[in-house]
Formats: sequence, structure tokens, C-alpha cells
Amino acid sequence: MLKRNAVRLRGTIALVFAVALGMALHETAVAQTAKGPALWRVRSGDSTVYLFGSIHILPANFVWTTAPIQRAMASADLFLFEVPVDDAAIADERQFLLQNGILPRRQSLRGLLSPTEFDTFAAVMRTAGIQPAVYEKYRPWLAAVVLGLAYLHPESLASLKGADDEVMRFAQEHGRRLAYLETPREQLQLLNASSDSAQLVGLKNLIATLSRSRNLEQTLRDDWATGDAEALNAVLDDVFRGRQDAQDYLIGHRNRLWLNTINPMLQRAGTSMITVGAAHVGGKGGLVALICAEGYRVERILDNGGSTNACAAPAQ
Repeated sequence: MLKRNAVRLRGTIALVFAVALGMALHETAVAQTAKGPALWRVRSGDSTVYLFGSIHILPANFVWTTAPIQRAMASADLFLFEVPVDDAAIADERQFLLQNGILPRRQSLRGLLSPTEFDTFAAVMRTAGIQPAVYEKYRPWLAAVVLGLAYLHPESLASLKGADDEVMRFAQEHGRRLAYLETPREQLQLLNASSDSAQLVGLKNLIATLSRSRNLEQTLRDDWATGDAEALNAVLDDVFRGRQDAQDYLIGHRNRLWLNTINPMLQRAGTSMITVGAAHVGGKGGLVALICAEGYRVERILDNGGSTNACAAPAQ
């Protein structure tokens, strides 16, 4: 189950990392600024590029598409996503997890955690249907990711889907060209890069603050679904407060690397649609701000079909 669903593990990197560090979530006002998720557009010569920020995990039958998003999908001949999800990608994920997600022989999470911490961790794993022979051997980074997902989605851990899955399915069913920004291995390496001691501290913090993750996930989803990009950015900044290095490592640095792939799309004749995690779109280091800095005009598309200049003010 875990190996088959590794794409969803990567989709919550920022959320799980933030909670694992024990970051507090402060109350954020939700302004109903739109009727659906935000959508941006860049037009230059014969090129049109739509930029859509996705939530990687949504409840079953959650309705989120709007007329502007549907029109953007219908018009695009090229779709760009974070990572592929085909059989080759899944096989690579499986190999990575086997090589980097399992503790050495004779080590167990039961011995690395306190009895109380392990009991909390094990209870969540059992509720999600994961067996002790499996979860006791997770390395701390993998244990933290699975724990966060198992706590939030114990009944659907093997079938988690998000808005990006629906966009990708549309592109595949309509025979559109697909391209990707990263490999599965590159994304998983983000969580495996820290030291063993740092990974263990993160897991312990997550166990101690699990209850915060449910509120955080709900707040992020509500802000996204109502198109309140400003509130969404504020929540993300808040959870990374005091850890800008982590925010840049997980989001800003990757956005800058992604520009190497996005820039040619801004110049190609045709219509493209870029779908990435919503955390990558707004804010000072977000893709909207970076594309504006490249000299392009980025428009926020409104529900009524109009648009506003997203480069005229800080990206939202």
C-alpha cells in the first residue's frame, strides 16, 4: 500500500514538515474572494500559459472545478506537473523507499521512541491498517510522513487523490502532451536529506503535536477552495515562521529551479497549463512573483471571466 501510494506521500511534504517541526498555527481570517481555486494566466506573443495551484489531497467527491479552470484545461495542448505517476515512476519510488526508508537491521522505532511516543505512533498506524512488522522498521523521515497521512486519512490512505490527479487524468484522456518538473526520486530525497538525529526530532515533534495537523489541513483546504490566495499564503508563512531556511529548501529553491523548465513554455506557441502544489504559487518566492520578475505580465483570472494584474502588487 505505502509503495503504491508514494506520490501522495510526496504531495504533503510541506504540510508534514511544518507540523513535524511543531510550528504553531495562528488564526487567519478567511475572506471569500472567489468562488473557486485561484487561476493565473501569462500571455506573450503566441503563447498562453495557465498556472494552477493544486491541493494534493482532497476528500472524495470534493467539487472544486470552475468555468475558468475548465476552459483552461480544454484549451491547453501541453500540461506540466511536478512528477510523473506512471508505472516506471512507481517502480523508482519503491526502490527509493527500500533503499532509504528502512532502518538498519536490529534497529526499530520502538527503540528510538519513548514508550509513550511509540504507543501514540503505533495506535495511529494500526487504525490505518498498517502492520507492526512494517511500521516499526520505518526510518524517522518516512515514519513522520506516513504518520501525518495516517492520522488525517486513516480510512483512505491507499486511495488519496487531489486536484492535480483530476487535471492529469483529463490531460491523459484527451491525448494531451504531459511534461514534469522533477523526478519522484528528487522529491523524496527532500525528506531523506537531513541527518538521522534531525529526522528523529521531527518525528517526535509530530507525535507531540498531531492534533494541530487536522486544523492546519482544513484551513489550507478552505482557503484554497475559496480562492483566497492571500490567506493561504499567510497560513503557509505562519507555519514556517522562524524557519525560512526550511521554506526556501522545500519551496523557494525548487521554484527557482523550475523556472528553467517554465521559461521555454512562456515562449512557445500554443497553450500550456502548469499544475503544482498551491504552496509554490503565491508569496515572495512563489512562481507568480518569479514570472513577474522575468518581465511577464501575470493575470489573476476572475470568476466572471475578467482578470487583474498580479504583478501590480505582491503576488497573492
